[in-house]
Amino acid sequence: MRDHALPIRPIVALVAIAGFTSQSSAQANIAFAGIPDVTIDYYPVDGGDAMAVRRAIDAARPTDAHDGRRVDALSSWDLRWSWPRTRHGGCDLAAATIRYKATVRMPQLAATARLTATERADWDRYVAALARHEAGHIRYTYRHRGDILAAIRRATCRTADAAAQAALAGLDAYHVAYDRETAHGTKEGASFPAS
Repeated sequence: MRDHALPIRPIVALVAIAGFTSQSSAQANIAFAGIPDVTIDYYPVDGGDAMAVRRAIDAARPTDAHDGRRVDALSSWDLRWSWPRTRHGGCDLAAATIRYKATVRMPQLAATARLTATERADWDRYVAALARHEAGHIRYTYRHRGDILAAIRRATCRTADAAAQAALAGLDAYHVAYDRETAHGTKEGASFPAS
């Protein structure tokens, strides 16, 4: 059986987020409900007010591999496809399978952060919007992983990897367009502190 690993592809949201309070964590869980094999990886941020939290986010956030920009949240996935070999050295593409897992890197508000009630409400709204945006990336990839499998099954043993990569490029193009249309989630309400 051959196993074809695709490196994790980063998709990002250029939005402000400082993490999840228990209410915010619940909102994130709702956003990712129904999508299996998703891990949320938090990075800690702290501050005495909203602007201090914003500075902490800016200092710790990951980089978008597509454009080299620093972003507040980053979604990535790992797609691995395989198919069995036949006894005669061929391949059985009809029996191809694909495995999927995803990771979302987001900030988490430290317990020591001191936000006012208004700032906390803004934070919760923001985290919910950011989680919805990131879930949009993850959900699309999960739902369309079958496009890669279909491309493999239409290919030959020699062209199956290239067919899978071409199908994957179509998924990547969607994500780039999604971020362009939504300004990496800011048009969907993912900005903190609110302007």
